[in-house]
Amino acid sequence: MRSLTSVRPRGHLLPTAFLVAALALIGVLTVAQPGKAAAPTTIDNPSFETGNLTGWNVIEGQAFTNATVSSAAGWGWGCCFNPEGTYHLWGAATGGGDAPTGRMRSSTFTLAGTGEISFLLGGGNNLENLFVALHRVSDGAELMRATNTAFADSETLSRVVWDASAHLGQELYLEVVDTATGGWGHLNLDDVRTYTERSISQIVNPGFETGDLTGWTATGRAFSAAQVTNRTEWGWGCCFNPEGTYHLWGANNVSDNETGTLTSSSFTLGGTGEISFLIGGGNNLANLYVALHRVSDGAELMRATNTAFADSEAYSPVRWNAADYLGEELYFRIVDNAAGGWGHINVDAFDVADDVVGHEFDNAGFEAGSLQGWAVDGEAFSEATVSSAIETPDGEPFAAQGTYHLWGGALGDCLIGTLTSPRFVVGGGEEIRLLLGGTDDPEVYVAVESDADGQELARVGVGTSHETYEEVVLDLPGHSGKTVRLRLVDNSTTGHLNVDDVRNLTDGAVNSSFDGGSGTSAHDRGSVDNIAYVIDHAAGQRSTETSTRPCESSTGGAPQSTTL
Repeated sequence: MRSLTSVRPRGHLLPTAFLVAALALIGVLTVAQPGKAAAPTTIDNPSFETGNLTGWNVIEGQAFTNATVSSAAGWGWGCCFNPEGTYHLWGAATGGGDAPTGRMRSSTFTLAGTGEISFLLGGGNNLENLFVALHRVSDGAELMRATNTAFADSETLSRVVWDASAHLGQELYLEVVDTATGGWGHLNLDDVRTYTERSISQIVNPGFETGDLTGWTATGRAFSAAQVTNRTEWGWGCCFNPEGTYHLWGANNVSDNETGTLTSSSFTLGGTGEISFLIGGGNNLANLYVALHRVSDGAELMRATNTAFADSEAYSPVRWNAADYLGEELYFRIVDNAAGGWGHINVDAFDVADDVVGHEFDNAGFEAGSLQGWAVDGEAFSEATVSSAIETPDGEPFAAQGTYHLWGGALGDCLIGTLTSPRFVVGGGEEIRLLLGGTDDPEVYVAVESDADGQELARVGVGTSHETYEEVVLDLPGHSGKTVRLRLVDNSTTGHLNVDDVRNLTDGAVNSSFDGGSGTSAHDRGSVDNIAYVIDHAAGQRSTETSTRPCESSTGGAPQSTTL
């Protein structure tokens, strides 16, 4: 075999020594210039333990300076901050008090682990002007936002927990914003955690799906792994109706005369502060109950027994509003001090991670191509009414925003029903905008309702019947910061409703829905017939696809096929 250098090339032969040196240099350059490394999973100086803002980048203003990093335990007229470690960010630490404004950013991190992000937050409660936001590096998009909803006329820090698992693997950063200047117009921050291998906002084994008491601590003889069962009935009756496969049946393999306690792992209360679980067994608030306790002092905060007892082992739901304890470390204790008939308790499905409610909600413009996230009642709205049709039956552009929209007339006009959005918070602009079309009928409208009591706060209908979209505004003066739902109502058998691109006005600028796309303004038009058309992009021609309409359109005539 001949060596490479013994083969005469066309042209001059490079000396062997030179070739070896060149190859070595290329190797060095290759090693010295690797691809860009991923950002770490944690941020620099997450608890300000350097005693200054090292690792944080002040973008503008004087709200955040080295002087606002403090080791103070209290704030003069009260106590205590309860930080993690020695130092923390106290927005009012300097002589400027609440007046300074500004923004600062953390270093970049790659979200890994469970996807949970948490931090201690204090200061004022102002979601528009005083908040911590999560941003994506690639496009700067704001993904999540939190203010100090646990505010109680105190500087105390409370933990905020975000489930950001939808953004796992992405490079992100936090932005701390203070544009507030009035009373409590400052923000406190500490102990930012961007990586965790186990959620701090959930208990271990909340539904006993391990088939045993993993994560729970028992005392006495009332509770053991023998009470964890997958049975669906109790011999002389049915059904438990648990969530999942396993649940804790207090009378399984044990007498009602046995007593004891069962204690969960601890968790940090986040989200909205709502806690829920299933309970069964006897009704005895003094001796047979589930209690919520605080870790710091062991205090019992809430208690529930099976008040729905009806001589049955079946589960009933319990819901607690524990918002007063947001950010605190808590645990559950199940207590059985009862003896005799029905002296046992059944539990399942502890849920302590209700979602944080923000200004926006997913699928506000139906870009999922479905009704995902919306609650359906009746038949007027279904997956079949989520349409990608570009033109109305008369050949005019719908002028929808993005690819999909809600075309209530896709199946005709005879069906009635409602469609309700997820919860969201009214922005500082105190108005909601959306694209609306359909039938001018008092029984066809869009309403904003308070999540707390269901009260209708605003309503808008279709002013003049038109199938194409026009922007409408729901004014909500005095309701900034209120949690609401949007309800789409079609109670008419001769009309329908078209909706797209729901937007929430926050602090003077409209927040487009998460799934928004491009579109144009709509124009008024007339009635609708039974055939809709779409553009066949492959063929460049208008084509029809068929599905059965259950009823006639508002113009009458026999049911015909339509395109969805």
